[in-house]
Amino acid sequence: MSDVPQGLFVTGSDTAVGKTFVGCALLAAWRAEGLSPQPRKPVESGCPERDGALFPEDGAALTAAAGLSASAVEQVTPWRFPDALAPDQAAARQGVQLTVAELARACEAPGDAPRLVEGAGGFYSPLCSDGLNADLAQALGLPVLLVAEDRLGVLNTCLLTLEALERRGLQLAGIVLNRRRADADPLLDNASALARHTPAPILSLPEGITPEDATQKLSTWKSSWRMPPSPGVTSSRV
Repeated sequence: MSDVPQGLFVTGSDTAVGKTFVGCALLAAWRAEGLSPQPRKPVESGCPERDGALFPEDGAALTAAAGLSASAVEQVTPWRFPDALAPDQAAARQGVQLTVAELARACEAPGDAPRLVEGAGGFYSPLCSDGLNADLAQALGLPVLLVAEDRLGVLNTCLLTLEALERRGLQLAGIVLNRRRADADPLLDNASALARHTPAPILSLPEGITPEDATQKLSTWKSSWRMPPSPGVTSSRV
């Protein structure tokens, strides 16, 4: 099996846990390997207005991290809505009914470039009129990277997500624990706790890490695993 990744679906344990930050770092790591990744965040809500149009901040960040022109954001995030609500509600308020099939088509990319598809919110968060993030992930069939805030109480959400992935027959590529609070208890060790429940690789990002350092850690981490993982490959944790 080739070491070139087919892509990833990036989901979160919740909203605002750092999915886009991790996604951008991973896109930069892929580019450093000579790949030409294609990011997709097909729908984004809570978009501010800029120059008379709704501006998808996450989609624009992913576009830039992939080294694409600014105009490519039209393909990266084709649907954007002003209300900071779940995408299905934000779309409905604008009279738009999005479907899983439409979002899946928008996630297609030319050639064999690896795709990075970012969902909205958690794995079971509503995404469109007929489905959840989980339904889009299942339609795409990509390995799933779970991003979670490294805090007390996140284990429950992570383990529920792992169970949901197993039920849907989706591959867990890995878990990124993103520590976002400076006041987190230094004794907290979610990585070891999760390692007792999954063989998937786990990466911990410290609070305040720069995008450049995050890219370096992701580059080092992913050198020891493959997407999708091959049977029998031993996972590692950093």
